[in-house]
Amino acid sequence: MRCLPLVLIALLACGGKKDAPASDTKAQMDSSFSRAVAELRQRKSSGHKYGPPTGKIRVANMLDLGGQPSGPVDLYDIRNPDSTTAPLIANLAYGQLSDYVSPRGADPGYPSNLYVFAAGTKTPQAPFNSSIDNSGFKATDQMTIALGPSKMLNGLAFPALAEAGDRNPHWIDSSRAVPAGQALLIGLQANVSADSLPYFYLVVDGACPIATNDPRAKIPMALGTEQHYLVTPGSHTIGLVTAPSGINNCTGKTPVGTSTVTVSAGQRYIVFVYGRSSDGYKTLTAPIVAP
Repeated sequence: MRCLPLVLIALLACGGKKDAPASDTKAQMDSSFSRAVAELRQRKSSGHKYGPPTGKIRVANMLDLGGQPSGPVDLYDIRNPDSTTAPLIANLAYGQLSDYVSPRGADPGYPSNLYVFAAGTKTPQAPFNSSIDNSGFKATDQMTIALGPSKMLNGLAFPALAEAGDRNPHWIDSSRAVPAGQALLIGLQANVSADSLPYFYLVVDGACPIATNDPRAKIPMALGTEQHYLVTPGSHTIGLVTAPSGINNCTGKTPVGTSTVTVSAGQRYIVFVYGRSSDGYKTLTAPIVAP
């Protein structure tokens, strides 16, 4: 059964025979009725009104399912995309990092979000049946979010690096400051919520550097949500050393997941750690753009 808008119901209720309106009043009512019908038709044809593009977000697909790399994913800025909706991020393969995108707000004045689906589908199926952020993105948010495995949370976790916006604690900018003539690597463990993982230590040019965001650190720190490492500009070989427990140094250990990266002075870089023992542990390095 279709429901009429309240304004239409009110207008119809005023049109009884007993108290038929004067001609000028009737004309006004006819005009109001016509406008209400036109507005109703316009709403129906224009669909839902979303908010403006909100936030600056990029996503890395580092999801392992059943111990194996997942397939590609699509990300939309609406929860229930239809046949006319195009993904903001399409066919993002395992090990790939997207460009930054700006999702639309759910409504005018509301935060935005991104919703993950298996590539080529628009039907929510576990674990691809949720938004990638609990609170949604505000206009000042700039974030890099990894799709990672989880032993809980329906098999999908979202480790993230807040690069700008209100989510950053007040001290983070000074912690991420890049001294003159150097570059900063920021480690983010995308598989942090997976089960049965070893400790990971970042290796740069064959040595395990000391994290600079903990002034108490005297030995290498295992990677987690965010560790900082200063390096000189130029080309570096980055990899991982794994261990069942803490280590004092990387001497004699062979790194895995190595890659060669070139960094520039004054620039920050995110270094993802991802993968499982079944398919190999890996790293991926990418620059962080200025807000």
